[in-house]
Amino acid sequence: MPLPSVHRRLLARWGPLGWWPAETPLEVCVGAILVQNAAWGNVERALSHLRAAGVLGSARAMRDLPEDRLAALIRPAGFFRVKARRLR
Repeated sequence: MPLPSVHRRLLARWGPLGWWPAETPLEVCVGAILVQNAAWGNVERALSHLRAAGVLGSARAMRDLPEDRLAALIRPAGFFRVKARRLR
């Protein structure tokens, strides 16, 4: 059975589960990058820093943030220099 068919059947049976704790699609993407080789608690701290800085609501705001500032905000998630480049 093709994967999209499996997904449709599971969705029809169980409905959306809301398993990823995020408010926006951008936050899901950012969280997916930050969680690589990191504990979720540290990712939550990094997301909180991004939210407080006002850049989590807009991909453009994140892109326009200087890379070293972005790296400082996501430092709790580890590998912050590499992840900052990936996020931009």
